[in-house]
Amino acid sequence: MVVTPIEEMVSEPVSRVIIRDPDATVEDFQLLAEELGLHGTDYVIGWTAWMDLAPIGISKASGLAKVAADLGLTAADALAIGDGRNDLEMFDWAGRAVAMGQAVDEVLAAADHVTLPVDEHGAAVELDRWFGDVD
Repeated sequence: MVVTPIEEMVSEPVSRVIIRDPDATVEDFQLLAEELGLHGTDYVIGWTAWMDLAPIGISKASGLAKVAADLGLTAADALAIGDGRNDLEMFDWAGRAVAMGQAVDEVLAAADHVTLPVDEHGAAVELDRWFGDVD
């Protein structure tokens, strides 16, 4: 992790900013978002001491939609695997949404399926389901 002054972070255009504070709670980040006003910005508060900022309309879903279109695919062809609130738009977009086992309740509820947690290789288990064992 690199601690960076705000002046340096805003000196050039970026597509995403992540604010991390290991001592902050979700409520602390909600208050910060209210205080900042974040006009023209979408934000998602993570379940582990972070807030993800991006321009309105830019998300994992919009990124996947672009890649899919470039490949001649649609949302129905996409498998999305995630564990954080910043995955919810991607879950809405993708044909299949899979939550990691340790995900927060909101993400678990939005998923089509729940796989094992990260420390039990849940993403690999889900990928094996569709592509076979790739070891």
